[in-house]
Amino acid sequence: MENTIAIPNVSSGAAPLQGRAIGALICGVFGAIWMFEAVYFGAMATPLWLTVVALLSVTFIAWPAAKLYSYSRRGYSPKAENWASVSKAYWIIVTIEWVTCIVGVNVLNNIGYGGLVPQFVGLVVGIHFLPLARIFKAPIYNWTGAVMSIGVLASLVIPAGNVRNLAAYGICGYSLWATAIVILCKDKFSSTK
Repeated sequence: MENTIAIPNVSSGAAPLQGRAIGALICGVFGAIWMFEAVYFGAMATPLWLTVVALLSVTFIAWPAAKLYSYSRRGYSPKAENWASVSKAYWIIVTIEWVTCIVGVNVLNNIGYGGLVPQFVGLVVGIHFLPLARIFKAPIYNWTGAVMSIGVLASLVIPAGNVRNLAAYGICGYSLWATAIVILCKDKFSSTK
């Protein structure tokens, strides 16, 4: 019986394992960025908190990087057609995400609502995970997108300021790191079958 964790169901081949490790690496990198922003914009940029976030960042970047290295050492090689089948949709989604973020941040800042930038960017990034879930056949990304989107919207109940920034950025960072953990733990079991 297949485990019910919402990770793509893979019957054979190493390309999906390698692809998920790449997804975990991306979650680790962007999770680190969100967490450093949480510490900085949450007014917690003390040596202690910077060190904690730095150590966690190294962990969430090194772990999937080590997986990728391990797969390449075992001779795993993703097929070009696997990426070709999703690359166009992926780049369209990512381009829309980045353009929306850039334009939205500029508009918010120009109309005097710069305090809503973390929530806006978090919402856009969260929403972008929903179509990614479909193209990568990775339902875990639906959960990532939902947690990010609902979390940043919920942070709006906190009065504007450092605590609200900390909540919004932290929710995004933690959700990405949690996604990386789920993917990598699931891969551990997939690669040992």
